[in-house]
This record gives sequence, structure tokens and C-alpha cells, in this order.
Amino acid sequence: MEIKYVTMSGCNESTDIEELVALLRRYPFAEIGIQVNEKKCAGGSSRRGWIYALASYLKYKKQVINAALHVNPDWVTAFCQGSMPYGLQDLLDLRNYYGCPFFQRVQLNFRIGRDPMPDADKLMALIHNFSSRRFILSFNESNAQFIRELYRRGAKFDLLFDSSHGEGIAPKERPISVYNDVLQGYAGGISPENVAEVLDGIAEKATLVPNFVGVAIDAEGKLKEQGAFSIDRGRAYLSAAEKWMKEHA
Repeated sequence: MEIKYVTMSGCNESTDIEELVALLRRYPFAEIGIQVNEKKCAGGSSRRGWIYALASYLKYKKQVINAALHVNPDWVTAFCQGSMPYGLQDLLDLRNYYGCPFFQRVQLNFRIGRDPMPDADKLMALIHNFSSRRFILSFNESNAQFIRELYRRGAKFDLLFDSSHGEGIAPKERPISVYNDVLQGYAGGISPENVAEVLDGIAEKATLVPNFVGVAIDAEGKLKEQGAFSIDRGRAYLSAAEKWMKEHA
């Protein structure tokens, strides 16, 4: 089992940019996930300013990182109905030092039953228009039928298993892989202390996923201290994941 991404979600304006970049450079498999929505990332917001400052710092250093944009309501609702919010368009247009998209992956945090039903045709068209990025779609009890329909129709995406819908609650057991040609991501209750155990469980369930497709894990809540992302907790998480990978190479 090859791990493509070990994602640290929740990095934001309270995170020191220089320390964060140094951490990401140390662990090439690491990815950050930045949460955005209409309120938190409006024009002039500290979140938007921090994202642009991070992109500028990396260009100055002539460095690139793995970064994912995690899109939440109301932006995700509009996007999934075929509309591109102005503030989101700017972020998707950001480029790294090499001229490639700054956010290589875009996670659409919609939940059928909570948000308006996505429009499959319009969503597929937008995904096609941004073909240089990978979109991450949550596979859970509310979204499963819709995700299967997108897959049947040829949409390209990565999966994220998260039965707690972003609440950071570990499932009783990690689900078995759904497709053998789609990156399988796992979230929910993952911490520096249990990441090795979690990866053991995933390895048992992802046996159908070829190494060239791979898997990913995503932690957020257990990487926080006093309500904010902790560089030290992130470092411990990445170190534990790296140790597991070396032991199972």
C-alpha cells in the first residue's frame, strides 16, 4: 500500500508560514488542507490574506508544497450547482513557482441532505474545466449513491471516507476500498498517537488499490492545541506516518 498524501487539515492564519513550509519540506508526502467558505475567506479576510502570503513566500523561496483547498458551504453549494463564486475562482487560479495550480487538489465538502442536491451535469462540467486539479469527494451514507453515479459517468476524482462528515470521529472500522482506480482517502479520529494503528487497519481494507493509485489519510481535530493547528502535533503525526511507511516498505 502506497500512501500518496498524509494531510494536515486546519492550517490557517494562526499558523506560522515559515515553520509550516519547513515542516512540509521535511516530509514530501505531507499535504496541507485549508478550509475556506464565503465567510472565512471573503475579500479582506485574514484567511485570504494568509493564503496569498503563503503563496508569495513559496514563490520567493522557489519552493512548492502539496496543498488542498477544502471548500465548504456556501461556496461548495454554489459550485456543485454549476456556479463559480468570485472569491473561489481567485483561489483556484493561484499558481505556484512552476506555474502549476497552487492547490493541486480541491475537496468539495458537500453533504446530500444538508445542502441542496448537487447538479451532476454541471458539477461534472466544472470538474472537467479544472482537469489539471484533482477533486476530492466524500464517500459516506448520504453521498454514496451520487458518487457512484458520477463514477459511472466517467468523472475523475479522489475519494474520502469520512462517516462523521468532518466531525473528526473515528468509525468503528475503516471501510473497504470502493474502486481500484480511485485514490482512497481516510479521515476521522486520526492522531499522532494512533496513526500507525489506523494505517494497519487501512492496509487490511485497501488491498484492491494498486500502488500507483494509492491511499491518503487526513487529520485535523487531533492536530490542534488550544483550538488551533499545532506545528508540533503536525510534526509528530508526519513522523509517525513516515515510520510506519518505512517499516512496511
